[in-house]
Amino acid sequence: MRAQSEEVSEWLRILAHPERLMVVYQLTSGELGVGDLLKYSNLSQSAFSQHLTVLRNHHIIQARKDSQKVFYSLVDHRVTDIVNTLKRVFL
Repeated sequence: MRAQSEEVSEWLRILAHPERLMVVYQLTSGELGVGDLLKYSNLSQSAFSQHLTVLRNHHIIQARKDSQKVFYSLVDHRVTDIVNTLKRVFL
């Protein structure tokens, strides 16, 4: 139980940032290009990229390069359940 609570706590810490939460929320509908994800952000491309790196490093999202474009998708779909629950409770 201790290991699971630490894992959940880490996920919640990562998802607690509004930019990262918005990225994950957008990806619950499927794969999107970085340009599409960036449209909903007020951050510079560099700052936004740092948030994508955090999500990638924690194996929440993955990147796929196709020619010059980069596409992101969810790796662990348990995040979808978390985001949908948050949406249901708060929206």
